[in-house]
Amino acid sequence: MALQTQGRELVEYRTTCPADATRYAASILDEADVVVSWGGDGTAREVASALAGSNVPLLVCPVGTENLLAKELRIPAHPHRLAEIVAGGRTVECDLGIVNGQDFLLIIGIGFDGEVVKRLATVRRGHITHLSYFWPIWRTFWEHDYPRLHIFADGEEIFDDFGLAFVGNISRYAVGLRICRDADYNDGMLDLVVFSCQEQTALVLHAAWALLRRHPLKGNVIYRQFRHARIETDRPVPSQTDGDIGPNCPLDISVHPGKLRLLVPPPRMTYGLWPWRGEPPL
Repeated sequence: MALQTQGRELVEYRTTCPADATRYAASILDEADVVVSWGGDGTAREVASALAGSNVPLLVCPVGTENLLAKELRIPAHPHRLAEIVAGGRTVECDLGIVNGQDFLLIIGIGFDGEVVKRLATVRRGHITHLSYFWPIWRTFWEHDYPRLHIFADGEEIFDDFGLAFVGNISRYAVGLRICRDADYNDGMLDLVVFSCQEQTALVLHAAWALLRRHPLKGNVIYRQFRHARIETDRPVPSQTDGDIGPNCPLDISVHPGKLRLLVPPPRMTYGLWPWRGEPPL
């Protein structure tokens, strides 16, 4: 192992059930110098929940179906590069969020997005790929009944109409989309994006502007930052949290009081093509 060549003691643990990663990471806080998460976004969230507020840093490895945080941080996949990041010890602080009392790390999708993940979960058997999402997305596209959303951010009512919404701690979403395009994981805020939508044609237009990285400049879109938000709906509506099934609405969402320490590569001295991020796309 690349880490063992550095003279480090390495302890491997394989999770067996949901929340097992949180339990184990919490149990080694007094012993570990670094925790390495080898899994998807759900695994990273569980480990982060245990490490938030501690001095133990987390290295998120780019494995799993998406692993949005590893891509956001530009973590390399090669084992020797990962070992160099551990040896270098450069850390940054990362925010977390809380939704209905549960921690989240990356993004929440309310409405359409939540229904897709819920449909996938009913047929999921073990590991998934991007192709696994095809039928859940297709069926949801034609069958989804858009809810009426009533959204408050930091005590202000900002939306009362039909649509779908996202809350993000990072800019990146699935397949490279930048839904919460201005989100910064260390600014002490969460980003809210609300798409006014009640039919398939409106959803297609929203998707097109998102692909072109033109929202919220185009379309009927609300984009703002907040520290506390409440999202109510006219009926029980599913959400997804970091790629897994989240709670049904209503949702109370806020910034976690603790920070997470992340191990990251050295900064890249490049000029970005995307002015709002200061970095080129992957």
